[in-house]
Amino acid sequence: MDAHHHKRWTIRANRILLALEGAIIGLGAACVICCFRLARDHAAPALSSWLSTWKEHWWIAPLWLLALIAAARFLGWLVKKTPLISGSGIPQTELIVRGKLHLSRGDWLKVLPAKFVGCLVSTVGGLSLGREGPCIQMGAATAALLTGLWERFSFSGHIHVAAGAAAGMTAAFGSPVAGVLFVFEEMKSRFTWGGFIAVGCAAATAALATRFLFGFGLIFPFQAIRSLPLSSFWLLPVMGVVMGAAGVLYNKALLGTKNAEALHTPLSQKWRILPPMLAAFVLWFACPAVLGGGEDLAGGLIRLPSDPGSALSLLLTLASLKIAFSLFSYTGNVPGGILMPMLCIGALLGALCGQAVSAAGLISPDAWNAFLIYGMVGFFVSMVRVPLTGTALVMEMSGALPCLPGAIIVAFVASWTANALRCPPVYDSLRAAIVVSRKK
Repeated sequence: MDAHHHKRWTIRANRILLALEGAIIGLGAACVICCFRLARDHAAPALSSWLSTWKEHWWIAPLWLLALIAAARFLGWLVKKTPLISGSGIPQTELIVRGKLHLSRGDWLKVLPAKFVGCLVSTVGGLSLGREGPCIQMGAATAALLTGLWERFSFSGHIHVAAGAAAGMTAAFGSPVAGVLFVFEEMKSRFTWGGFIAVGCAAATAALATRFLFGFGLIFPFQAIRSLPLSSFWLLPVMGVVMGAAGVLYNKALLGTKNAEALHTPLSQKWRILPPMLAAFVLWFACPAVLGGGEDLAGGLIRLPSDPGSALSLLLTLASLKIAFSLFSYTGNVPGGILMPMLCIGALLGALCGQAVSAAGLISPDAWNAFLIYGMVGFFVSMVRVPLTGTALVMEMSGALPCLPGAIIVAFVASWTANALRCPPVYDSLRAAIVVSRKK
């Protein structure tokens, strides 16, 4: 065999090997993430059912308060012991994929269980945080540990970690296309055919395991939503501008709140998570709908009251509380993500816009719910600046494929608006803050 044929066979064998490694990573990440989802999905309803009996059993409220105080102290200790689990974990994973942050396997062995437990405690405790960013970091950690089986960790710029991140996002959202796009659009991974094969096989395997092995389906019950009629498509660029501006405002508020808390808090890291936990305790009795990541709240918007006045009043209240509590929940270096609260806020703002234009007579009363999809896409893209990933993510989570053309328009207009307002994507800012803090 001449040198040319030998090189071709080597490339083919390497790609086959990468496909197998990607599949192993996808299966391993899916098992970790789905176990996390099952634990949370079983714990949260059971806890909610128990807490709902507080009127019959007076001692439940003070007992829950003590539990949240203990949870805050535990999370503070966990973050101090393993600082890399703070926040969503996406900026840390991006730095690793880009070769700007290096972790040993010993570090990964600490990150994976700490992130699993920390995010579970914070989300079950009621904080307005998502599981999706943490699942991306847990998927990356699973991949980094599995690479010990074949000692190819440094191949192609940590592409195995990127494959684990894609698998983690796929298992968290049920979105393999968005998982692959996220790696190359948001993480800016260098595109190679070998890398694409590894990432694609990891995402595909994770999607199959999530769907058929663990039985998870769509997160949002929006399959019946239909697109706006063509005569109303002029509203979509307007919606993109509105969501783009709203995302910029939330982006600045999120970073401003986080930085202000870090600079002015009188509490040590051991207790910095206590104030958000106390807010969660109050909201449980005042407005429990805004607790948690928000998937149930966003999914329930499809059943809004038929009266536009009542619907708008309810939406304004829910959106205000959800935004304020989400900003507060992300302080204190708490382990938890911002993606699901981001999507929930986008759905609330989209519902507000849909109800408003419906009340103004610009669309038919039964067409407002398409704005749920457009709101989620536009707000997400404005924050993260990934129009392809954002569109694919919402489509895969909701099943509202008729809204795809309109969602693409909203996504790109929202991205253009946020760029025109000169606001950097949220993960760029968070990533830069991590680099600065590690240099100190």
